[in-house]
Amino acid sequence: MKKRVLIVEDDKFFRFAVKKMIDWDKYGFEIAGEAVHGEAALAFLSQNEAEVVITDMSMPIMNGIELTAALKEKYPHILVIALSAYDDFEFVKESLKLGAQDYILKQDIENQDVGEIIWKSWEKHRQNLARDHKIKAGLRQILLKGKDDERAQRYLRISLMDQWGFYLCRIENLNEEWNAPKCREEVWIPDSLVELHGQSEHLLLLPVQKDHSLKNQAQHRDRQLKEIQELLEGEEYLGGCSSQAESIDKLSQLRTEVHGCLEMSRFLKRKQILVWDLVKDQYEKRTKDYVADKADFGFVSEREQAKRALNDLTAKLRVEMPEECCIQRSYLNFIDAVARNLHMEMDNQQYANLKEMLERSAALDQKHEICLTFVEKMFLNTMENVMHPGVRVAISYMKKNYEKDLALIDIADSAALNESYFSGLFKKDTGRSITEYLNEIRIYRAKELISETNYKNYEIAEMVGIPNSSYFSTVFKKQTGMTIQEYRQIVSLKK
Repeated sequence: MKKRVLIVEDDKFFRFAVKKMIDWDKYGFEIAGEAVHGEAALAFLSQNEAEVVITDMSMPIMNGIELTAALKEKYPHILVIALSAYDDFEFVKESLKLGAQDYILKQDIENQDVGEIIWKSWEKHRQNLARDHKIKAGLRQILLKGKDDERAQRYLRISLMDQWGFYLCRIENLNEEWNAPKCREEVWIPDSLVELHGQSEHLLLLPVQKDHSLKNQAQHRDRQLKEIQELLEGEEYLGGCSSQAESIDKLSQLRTEVHGCLEMSRFLKRKQILVWDLVKDQYEKRTKDYVADKADFGFVSEREQAKRALNDLTAKLRVEMPEECCIQRSYLNFIDAVARNLHMEMDNQQYANLKEMLERSAALDQKHEICLTFVEKMFLNTMENVMHPGVRVAISYMKKNYEKDLALIDIADSAALNESYFSGLFKKDTGRSITEYLNEIRIYRAKELISETNYKNYEIAEMVGIPNSSYFSTVFKKQTGMTIQEYRQIVSLKK
């Protein structure tokens, strides 16, 4: 679709020259109409659409300055270009102040590629519109919720005029904010049609390459998505890209497709932007209502069994890809089954906290980690009830003094037992060495501090009795299966 141009000039010979001496078609423009003064131009626009107004400055009834001011107020989406002779250049300056984007001198119209000047002005005008806060807010409403907004709708039509089509791309942040500075830049893809960047998500309209080959179009799209994924390196996100569309009338369908991609993305281990054309069949064939039965976990009564069962459950959920509510019920059924096998009565507040944490986490891996931490705590509490009294005393001692530099003799003395005998007894009752158990207590407390405070890593390391921050990082990774930074990203979802 070409951009429509209204020429406003009281000299009919010059109107004719402007129409004939500029290669409008070359730059994607067409003449929409003519007017002899400002009032006639406004009357034309009340009945017809135009994206560009080229107006003379010196005209009867309503001159170019007055017209520019009226257009700025009533039609802010229209590009205004002043047309002037040397002797009325002061009018041009005033017109530029009022909102005209550029100017053309009548004396130069034969010597310059005026079509290129207008096209460059159009691109600059479109970029300025893209930075308008009201338009941005309207675009966000349209692209996310399908709500109407006249200015934003008009801007979308303007942006899509010369395009063969577009893709809707959405990136959803799984953390409180983006970590990489590049993720906070205003422009990611130089030729993108729309980019809306926020703390919780990014929305982009990417152009379809002007090529008759569908293969080339797909390759161009994939290169753009790869560029975005490189910007997101190290971030935790869900990402989806729709199929291509030629009209904003298809936006509702594209939003549905992107939602499907985001649903699929939650099950991935590797972070990437999913393309609807490539996942459509898999998404539509998934078992949306799969829920793991509590009876599936009747055998789970030991720590390692619970870990394997949880791994198997997560793997099963990746295959079935059920709805969010079914994922929640599956994990809660697992936790409930393990609690019954251990003859535990779950605390209502703990259960409510677990449920809330699962609801707030979007990715499957995050839900898995939350459940794993909860199960570890369950077994830790259970084992303390069947241990040798001396071992229970020692564990209590470690929990009260974990921040100190504890030696084996200190812990054995607290239980009033010989060091050698105590070490064997402790290993027998807990299945872990004293050092391993003490580190579990320390890392468990470290997790709480990460969740509840803003202390730095080295400060937390000292507070839990591991003053060597490098060793603290090593122990944390061994105990949790993730780095401290990865754990911080997960717990940020709770807040």
